[in-house]
Amino acid sequence: MLSINENEVVLMLAETVIRRLEALGTISQQGKRLNGLFRLMENPMLWHEAYANIYANHGALTKGVDEVTLDGFSQQRVASIIAQLRAGTYRFKPVRRTYIQKANGKKRPLGVSSGDDKLVQEVVRIILERIYEPIFKDTSHGFRPGHSPHTALTQIGEQWSSIKWLVDMDIRDYFTTINHELLMGLLARKIEDTRFLRLIRAMLDAGYLEEWTYHTTYSGVPQGSIVSPVLANIYLHELDLFMETLKDGFNQGKGRKKNPVYKRYCGKIERLRKKWDTLKGKEERNAETHHRRRKVTHLSQQKGNDLCRI
Repeated sequence: MLSINENEVVLMLAETVIRRLEALGTISQQGKRLNGLFRLMENPMLWHEAYANIYANHGALTKGVDEVTLDGFSQQRVASIIAQLRAGTYRFKPVRRTYIQKANGKKRPLGVSSGDDKLVQEVVRIILERIYEPIFKDTSHGFRPGHSPHTALTQIGEQWSSIKWLVDMDIRDYFTTINHELLMGLLARKIEDTRFLRLIRAMLDAGYLEEWTYHTTYSGVPQGSIVSPVLANIYLHELDLFMETLKDGFNQGKGRKKNPVYKRYCGKIERLRKKWDTLKGKEERNAETHHRRRKVTHLSQQKGNDLCRI
């Protein structure tokens, strides 16, 4: 049992961690690079939060390539992982690759991590989320806390009006084709802590086991990994910025600039419509003239018949 003084120390440590985590977003919004992230990981409070976040998730007790799951969480286990990280001896295990059926009949690869790796990934995710969530665009709704397809539909209903153009993109095999070098370069723009960056790189390079055959990963992030969604969003954030710049290029001036090709076709369509109206008018006049001639002929014939009867 902890004494009063020990309890006060624990509370002070918890408050310190909270303040440091909250400061990450502020510093990130200021455009500054962040340091001290690896040292932040050495606080056991963060690991208890990580365990609380994931222990009840479906698959928390699913085994990776070894027998280690999240079962048996303890202070000693946390201390052991932190000690290995501090000494640089922690090694990520390859994820166990399995496949799940998709609605279209195809199969999606899923990576199952070891229990300790899941804890490390969740701690990294907590820190990355604190850094990047404040700078992600409000128009981004995938795999983010407080966002979903429903929030996307709500935003469309409330903010979209007079939409003329839509850009529909489908990135094939996105999670498995993310370029590691490019991703690490994007992370280095915001993060100065080289030990923290090396830890993320080690995650990406861990590889995977499929039917007990090891495969090196040269690109991509494993689907099913705890940290993969935020890494994928960091990558896609650059696309959001590019599309925003592209949109700003269109939204200039008081009116929309006319497309010369569109204008040319509109003029051609208008000329053809007038020509059609003219031809249609002639055809209707000709039909009316023909009808009157037939009526006159009919009356003449009827008058001739009447005279013959007299």
